[in-house]
Amino acid sequence: MDSARPWTTFELRYMRTHAGDGAQAIAAALGRSKKSIEGAAHRTRISLRRPGSRRGAVLGQPRGVSLRREMREGLLQHGDLIAKRLQVDADAELCPACSLRPVRVRVTGLCRACHLRRLAELQREARAEHKAQRWLWVERQRRHRDRRGSRA
Repeated sequence: MDSARPWTTFELRYMRTHAGDGAQAIAAALGRSKKSIEGAAHRTRISLRRPGSRRGAVLGQPRGVSLRREMREGLLQHGDLIAKRLQVDADAELCPACSLRPVRVRVTGLCRACHLRRLAELQREARAEHKAQRWLWVERQRRHRDRRGSRA
């Protein structure tokens, strides 16, 4: 159970489909610690509540009624486009960086937001590398000048 081991899309999909089983059962199935399952669920907004749990219910919400499910069914009835998009997103592979959104940029295998964040990171690294290279050139010039001055 290595805490630095990255999460695979299979593990995240398994966690989503078996979220009602609880963190302990998912941890045993995936070979990870309960804390790591809870942390990943929190980061990826997966609820590990067991079915029938009243924790987090809206005040006055009747038992057995899932407001989220009711809202989703209402959306599905009113628009085929929304239904198709939800199905595409449900079937799509999740972004390995954030595991929140489906992969949209095939070249990098990331969602669009993570792809743009990675490009910005690469720009910052390139700028820092260029700055370091300039400092190296300045120091080499100083050393060269010092050597010349000591000969005269």
